[in-house]
Amino acid sequence: MRKFLYIMPAVLVCMLYMLLTALAGGISGLQPIAFIYLIFPIASGILLRKGKWWGGLFGIAMGALMVYSNMAAENTVKATLIFGFVFVGYYALMSVLCAVDHKKE
Repeated sequence: MRKFLYIMPAVLVCMLYMLLTALAGGISGLQPIAFIYLIFPIASGILLRKGKWWGGLFGIAMGALMVYSNMAAENTVKATLIFGFVFVGYYALMSVLCAVDHKKE
């Protein structure tokens, strides 16, 4: 069950990305930074599933990037700031749980 939790954010981000791509009228309608938001949770989920605790650093980096991009822009939606902090906390927790599981084995 815990292995599904490692990959769950990647699945949710991919579904959101597909929805936004459909609404934007194609892949050219989105910013290039969206590809980073797509690749980081996938890489993080795969590495965490393989038992590499440092795989969570990709998810933490994505969350930190979301927080930074919201802080840098003046008139933005605060939802990305909240999601950024949620991703940082989630991947930090999953990294700790992965490290604890790895030490038990």
